[in-house]
Amino acid sequence: MLKVFRDNLKNLAWILWAIIALFVLALAVEFGGNVRQASQGQGVAATVGSERVTTLEFQRAYKNLDNRFRQVYGEQFTPEMAKQMRLPLQALDQVIGTKILLGEARRLGLTVSDAEVRDQILEIPGLKDDQGNFVGQEEYVRRLQGSQISPAEFERELRDELLLDKLNTALAANLYVGEDEIQKAYRDQVEKAKIRYLQVPRARFAAEVKSSPADLAAYFQAHKAEFRLPEQRDVAYLLVNGAQAAQQVKVTDQDLQSFYDAHKADFSHEEQVHARHVLVMVNDQRTDAQAQARIQEAKKKIEGGADFAKVVAEYSDDTASKASGGDLGSFGRHRMVKEFEDAAFNAQPHKLVGPVKSSFGYHLIEVLDKQPAGSQPFEQVKEMIRARLTAERARDLAAAKAKDLAARLTSSKPRSADDLKALAQQNPGVTFAETGKFGSQDIIPGIGRNPSFSAAASGLKQGEVSQPVQLPQGWAILYLKDITAPRTPELKDVEPRVKAAVESQKQQQIAIQKLEAARKELAAGKTLDQVAAELGVQAKDSAEFDGNGSIPGIGYNPELAKAVMALPTGQAGGPVADAQGAVLFQVTDHKGWDPKQYATNREQTRSSLLQKKLREFENALVQQRRRELGVEYDKQLLQGLEVPVPQQG
Repeated sequence: MLKVFRDNLKNLAWILWAIIALFVLALAVEFGGNVRQASQGQGVAATVGSERVTTLEFQRAYKNLDNRFRQVYGEQFTPEMAKQMRLPLQALDQVIGTKILLGEARRLGLTVSDAEVRDQILEIPGLKDDQGNFVGQEEYVRRLQGSQISPAEFERELRDELLLDKLNTALAANLYVGEDEIQKAYRDQVEKAKIRYLQVPRARFAAEVKSSPADLAAYFQAHKAEFRLPEQRDVAYLLVNGAQAAQQVKVTDQDLQSFYDAHKADFSHEEQVHARHVLVMVNDQRTDAQAQARIQEAKKKIEGGADFAKVVAEYSDDTASKASGGDLGSFGRHRMVKEFEDAAFNAQPHKLVGPVKSSFGYHLIEVLDKQPAGSQPFEQVKEMIRARLTAERARDLAAAKAKDLAARLTSSKPRSADDLKALAQQNPGVTFAETGKFGSQDIIPGIGRNPSFSAAASGLKQGEVSQPVQLPQGWAILYLKDITAPRTPELKDVEPRVKAAVESQKQQQIAIQKLEAARKELAAGKTLDQVAAELGVQAKDSAEFDGNGSIPGIGYNPELAKAVMALPTGQAGGPVADAQGAVLFQVTDHKGWDPKQYATNREQTRSSLLQKKLREFENALVQQRRRELGVEYDKQLLQGLEVPVPQQG
């Protein structure tokens, strides 16, 4: 919230190299390795129609997205989590979407004038002095350069943002939100209920059901599409072992010193402070006096010995740092608004400072550490440099070997997998293996679940050889032996799956029948606890929930939430199917909606719905334009980041 420009993250690269050092023997992929190589020539990460997404644009989007997730998840956000979320592809698709929307804005004749850009710059808090005036051209340029962005680049991005705002306004003018939609959305937000409920899992009736051959045949005939088998591929491959390549690399002390001397700027750092804060904002919901009173409450608690992070959780309005106890990390000059920066850099470590007023509100600040400007000595970074050079050279050595093998196989097309096997025997450090048949989402024997490997296999024709694909173990060159087309199997091929589906359906029917009988007993005067005891389950109470479908203790079940909201307090309902079986419930509290309050909040609800529809419309527009214009990704870049290459277009 407090950051005016992007953080200077050059020191992050050395943290990453330290991590890579732990995985040199496995030759783990360096974050951004391929990206950095391409960006040196302003490479193209993707194209959509005639528009290009440069590697630099991709890098920035990736960094911003990565930072956003780190702020949300904190230490829980791991490289493995980023990989599972396919973060690089998300970032690239975001930039592609933006390019499409900007093109749509220009197609509609929308423009942004220089005056509009200038006026927007003059409104940025971080570009104002103590009197609220613009800091001047020279200081403006200096602050941007300190954030590693040129004025032209900054103004181009600002112009794009303003153009997108105009597009949003133009599109929103053509969207309609009906009264029924507004009322339902409002009721889903404000109607609250609690229930006492019992769940009967269908699995408890497993011993009571049997499936005959006729049952299986009938179910399979009615649900054939559910059992259709996807395309499968059968691959043989060579693996250039990265560990052996690393063992062949030698890095001398002279190499280390030469690298240090040539990259001294990378080891320098400006004066920095590491601080955390509590922010109480002044806004439409809180006056200046109310904010002052609230920040003083927070200060008294901290001075009285309360845990800083707990006070942050209770009082702070800075959502970005709240999850980390108000920790803003380390930052240099010109990264924060001036009032905050002055207080932080003048503070003594571990002394509470404030309240400090800024354009955001009132802050309590604690500086955790201070680092003067300077350079890291050679001895301190020596092993870090060794890890980097070893990883680079091992990667290059293994990659060169893999490229050579791929070139030989491409020029002399293998007649069968045996040709790859013979080649492996002739080259130390190269192994041969076969996968057997696998689908695009399958765990591949000997490889695991690897999107890059699957994507490379899916791009081959039978008998073709792939370019090298980077794996944690090294580099693989794939040879496609065979393709099995998608097909509807015979019942005998999927009989265990059909049997499980039939018996699950029968178990569910029994669970529903049991609860239908239990509801009749409720109507006859028994309590929910009594019928629960007869069924051998325990009645439970839910926390309060609204009509959006998420029910504490049960999970997401819109049908159940709808059934609850249709009943008054005290009435029983169900059974309603859920993921485990079925639920019978009694409404213990139901707070309805007030038509007068609805009238007051109608416009705000309509605006929220309109924004939701606008996002959905823009997403649909982007997907349509992607299909019309065609999207081409840099396969090598994505494969280097272990991201599956989407189908083109």
